[in-house]
Amino acid sequence: MAQNAYRYENAARALPAQPARKKVKVKKRYQPAVWTKQERSLVVVMAVTVLFVMLATVWTTVSMQRVDAKNQAVSEKIDKVNEENDSYRGDIQTKTNKDNLEKVAKSANMEQSTTNVRNVNQ
Repeated sequence: MAQNAYRYENAARALPAQPARKKVKVKKRYQPAVWTKQERSLVVVMAVTVLFVMLATVWTTVSMQRVDAKNQAVSEKIDKVNEENDSYRGDIQTKTNKDNLEKVAKSANMEQSTTNVRNVNQ
């Protein structure tokens, strides 16, 4: 090594003094990947499937609302008929009341008698 000593220089003296350079950040630009036919077909199939599910959901919701409206209308009709039946039952009870029957019999010059009544169950 002694023979190389005369050529030895300190690294700091050998290079001329240069100002420090700022490192500039370089944005990496990636090339977009090329889609294969399989990927494209998968995207198309999934898009059609999602569209179909969306339309089916909307159709089902509209159908259910229509059925609910019909059910409500039928329920209102049933309630109305039940109320009418209750009022008719009340009318029947008042008209078949014993006091009312006696009053009607007197107005028609009739008389209520138990001698001519027959029991149907016998």
